[in-house]
Amino acid sequence: MKLSDNTITILKNFAGINQSLQFKQGSVLKTINQGKTIFAEATVEETFPRDFAIYDVTKLLAINSLYNDAELSFEENQVTFTTSSDEVGSTKYCSPELLTHPPAKEIKLPQVDCSFDVSRELLEWMRKAAGISQLPNFVFESDGSVVTFIATDVQNDACDQYKKKLGAGDGKKFRVTMKVEHFKLIDGDYEVSISKRGLARFKNKTVPVTYYLAVEADSSNFEDGEE
Repeated sequence: MKLSDNTITILKNFAGINQSLQFKQGSVLKTINQGKTIFAEATVEETFPRDFAIYDVTKLLAINSLYNDAELSFEENQVTFTTSSDEVGSTKYCSPELLTHPPAKEIKLPQVDCSFDVSRELLEWMRKAAGISQLPNFVFESDGSVVTFIATDVQNDACDQYKKKLGAGDGKKFRVTMKVEHFKLIDGDYEVSISKRGLARFKNKTVPVTYYLAVEADSSNFEDGEE
């Protein structure tokens, strides 16, 4: 098996969420951060032949990059890399008990209380803006007629703020606060669905990857006043 460029991109992204990864037999990869506030799931082109755990995914990708067009073999205790020129390298699996495991069951939103789209360009701009002023929060806010994307610090009224219009509202009023540090998303356009019960889903429109991010319930509210 050779890792495709798309799969390498996904694995690099997942390594930014959690350096370790439990690979399951098949084509679905899942990861979760240590705080269990970021969950990601992707369907890749390859079909992995067995379950195995890798403690450092970045190292796995670095070894793969050492070899030109490497073939990966998933043996009982290790991944072996081979090339047409008989170069050989390997890295051992780790014990699954060392990893933080994502839920075995499929994650679903309990309900969808608001939804909208976020473009790649806007998300990139807001990330840069938040980085310039070291702002910890993203806020999605609607007065019923306009949905706005805001970079701010909800604990500091004197902080810098950056606002961009996302689009027209659907009559619903809401204010959803999230942590900038949770936005470890692959670049792209996203369909966003949010539940007032504290969970947001970001589904990439072109790459088969979906993220579930925690909502800051204490500083979020919806039209009916419930958090």
